[in-house]
Amino acid sequence: MELDLIVLGHVSIDHLRFPGKEELILPGGGAAAVATSAALAGARVGLVTKVGEDFPKEWLDRLAKLLDVRGIQTLPGKTIHIHMIYHEDGSVDAPVDMGVAKNMGETPIPKDYLNAKIFHIAPIPPEEQLKALKRFKGKSISLDFNPTYMDDYRSKKELMREIVSRVEVIFPNEREALVITGVKSIEEAARTLHEWGADLVVVTRGERGVLIYNGDELFEFPALPIGKEKVIDPTGAGDAFAGGFLAGYSREKPLEECVELGLERARKVLKKWGSWSI
Repeated sequence: MELDLIVLGHVSIDHLRFPGKEELILPGGGAAAVATSAALAGARVGLVTKVGEDFPKEWLDRLAKLLDVRGIQTLPGKTIHIHMIYHEDGSVDAPVDMGVAKNMGETPIPKDYLNAKIFHIAPIPPEEQLKALKRFKGKSISLDFNPTYMDDYRSKKELMREIVSRVEVIFPNEREALVITGVKSIEEAARTLHEWGADLVVVTRGERGVLIYNGDELFEFPALPIGKEKVIDPTGAGDAFAGGFLAGYSREKPLEECVELGLERARKVLKKWGSWSI
């Protein structure tokens, strides 16, 4: 069976900390968040990642019911642990214990996965993203980012330019787009990222929706309405959007339909705990 989408990146054990609340431990990782969202939006998805012996079997079983999991390696050692620390002012820190997730860009890929339509590289260190990009040379590639690596985005400008130059679709959030480019406005950031080589720049803006630049025109899409009292956990909303968008994009749906799929998946994940859409 030909797959629509291959997602490479982290599947993690997440530790969520909100002000005044006890820590929650949930399945996480940007790759699983994108992959599960895309699958629920109708795409046929394969997942490429590394987990450790501490990764719960029931979590793997949940993934296997929805995704092609032949690309998941279980290795001796610990899974990557991500600590999402939410502050009163809305900022987020995300320290990481890497475990077996080092050298993610070199993770073995089942041979028949290479026939997929789109290859998405979830947030991993920029040097590892570049390794994966080189392996997928000549393919349709999308990529997104994470605040964990913000210092790299700020200081490694030439590396970031090379990464963007090799990508068809990128999904920065507003802050990431501004930091990566070093410009003042989000519109200028979108244009700059396109100049660097990305065909389609998709900037997620939380409650303000999505801004997209295709080289000719800027498009703005409002977020779907959701009452604040219904937002359970913001973790993974951007990944859920990317997954829904790519489910449509991999099947050559119109841009508006891709955005609608992404926004709907993001809205659903906001109403549950954790970043996975299942």
